[in-house]
Amino acid sequence: MTQLEQMLKHWQTMAQVQVRFIEALGQYKLHVAQAELVQAAAAGEWAVARIKAELVQELQTSLRRLNRARHTTARRVERLERHARALARIRSGEDLDPADLPLVWGAYTVFERAVPAATLERLMAMPLAASSRPGANFADVRRPTRSCPAVPDTVDNVHALLAWLKRRGLVPRRGSAAYRQALQAIGTLADFAAAEVTSLTSALRGIEQGTYDAWQPVVLAALPDSIDARKIIKLGTK
Repeated sequence: MTQLEQMLKHWQTMAQVQVRFIEALGQYKLHVAQAELVQAAAAGEWAVARIKAELVQELQTSLRRLNRARHTTARRVERLERHARALARIRSGEDLDPADLPLVWGAYTVFERAVPAATLERLMAMPLAASSRPGANFADVRRPTRSCPAVPDTVDNVHALLAWLKRRGLVPRRGSAAYRQALQAIGTLADFAAAEVTSLTSALRGIEQGTYDAWQPVVLAALPDSIDARKIIKLGTK
């Protein structure tokens, strides 16, 4: 496994930790809501008690459905693993198998769309080096003898460079300035997932220790495509 592939594996880990966090958050919210229901009933605060009773019921239903959909999570992790392997093949540069070209750029699109705007802004803030512009930086693996065009003046950052390469069906040649900048950008996508894993792991510790604020707003990027996961995150949020 290449170093880049190992870095991109953070996305698989993030997907797994997200599910653990959502399940733990749902159970935690359920216990807190049940305790608040008992307190409200004991104090004769019946309006509050009704709200808490509805919240308890919704959390219980979502947790049951989420538990039944575990196979969906497994498939999501497998897909991210395939995308990580595919995107890591960009390291092959001019030796990339032409059959892998759509897989590489398809995988890049998946990760690009999954990260928040702040991460994309970091890529846009990376200026394109003058040495990354000449056509000699690039290869057309489907037509290896064909020379590649220089990067147009309208492309002025690394995020735009990757978009241009994807649109043209090109890859950066190994060792070139554009190659180094492209790998730096892909590393940034991997760094986002690694940071997300660290944040979620810390939140899980807070849940386990009972110090986590159950009703604080939670924002997760690349959230699993699950109505119940989204509902658990939002239910009872202040």
